[in-house]
Amino acid sequence: MASKKNTPAEQGKSISDQNLADYPLPLPSPDDFKKYSEVLPDAPERIMSMAEKEQQIRADGQAGMLANDRRRINGSMMIGMSLIAVAALATWLGHAHIALPIGLAGVFVALIRQILNWWSQRQ
Repeated sequence: MASKKNTPAEQGKSISDQNLADYPLPLPSPDDFKKYSEVLPDAPERIMSMAEKEQQIRADGQAGMLANDRRRINGSMMIGMSLIAVAALATWLGHAHIALPIGLAGVFVALIRQILNWWSQRQ
C-alpha cells in the first residue's frame, strides 16, 4: 500500500506546486522569452504588450471602483445633510415631534458616511 505522499494526486500536486514556484507570474522567465522568440520572433513583444494591457485594465477598474465609492459616500452625505436641514425647518415651523426622527435619521446617515469613508481609506 502506497503512503499518502506517493499517491498520483500528491505527486501531481507536488509537481504543480514546484512549477508555480519556479515560474515568475505573470511573465515568463528570460529563458522562456528566448525560446518563444526562436519559435515566433515577435512573441516577447506580444507577451509584454498583453501584460501591459492587462495591467492597464486592472488600474482602470480600480480607478472606477474608487470613483464609485466617492460618489456613494458623497451622496450619503448629501442625504444626511438634507434630512438635518428638513428637521431644522420642521423645528422652526413648530413641528418638533416630526423633526426629532428626521434629524436622528440625518445623523444616522452622516454616521454611516463616516464609517464608509473610514472603510474606503483603510483598504
